[in-house]
Amino acid sequence: MKRIVLALVLLAACRSAPREGTQVTGAPSPRAAVDRVLGAIRAQDLQALGAVWGDKRGAARDIMQRDEYDKRVIVMQCYFSHDAARVLSGPTTKADTVQFNVELSKGDIRVQTTAKTLQGPGSRWYVLTMEPVPSGLCRR
Repeated sequence: MKRIVLALVLLAACRSAPREGTQVTGAPSPRAAVDRVLGAIRAQDLQALGAVWGDKRGAARDIMQRDEYDKRVIVMQCYFSHDAARVLSGPTTKADTVQFNVELSKGDIRVQTTAKTLQGPGSRWYVLTMEPVPSGLCRR
């Protein structure tokens, strides 16, 4: 009897363990997707960034070739690195995207960008693009 109970406990533990690719990605709303991307960039958390940056197919980290993904998140981390961020306006719906105007600041430098979000699988929202802004935010 003890062996059966132990086997059932072990089986339940194995089934509840997260599997690669089964974690929930995206965000429940367009604004939450923007907030999560900005938070991931500020925290320099590339995994979290890849979980909410994507397109209608899902999270970028799950759909892109690894070398291309790595290059893009490093560039995003550089261009959008910030000390503070705030959404200035939005949401604005254009075609199938929802957009927000965002202000990023780093030290005494302030820049504005547009974050475009798109709904993906499971009604989850992903940041499709953020317009790169030539500025002093991206320093060596």
